[in-house]
Amino acid sequence: MSNELHVTSLVLQVQPEQMSTVRQTIIDMENAELSVNNEVKLVVVLEGDSQKSLMTSIETINAIPGVLSAAMVYHQSEVLEEGEQ
Repeated sequence: MSNELHVTSLVLQVQPEQMSTVRQTIIDMENAELSVNNEVKLVVVLEGDSQKSLMTSIETINAIPGVLSAAMVYHQSEVLEEGEQ
């Protein structure tokens, strides 16, 4: 188990006719949370125990039909103290 916590946020541009499918796919992801959305844009927050796990999630999101672009706007990593999760 990693002792790191990585958090990143993305702004997605989505085809309007695919928005509900894209939203549901992201909601179903274990490490993703929707923060803000409108008709064509979503803000997604991802958490993971490594930068690699976040990159895998970003690749998954980019591959969702209807996602036109995904731009990372924030990334933070911290080393967790013993007992923190």
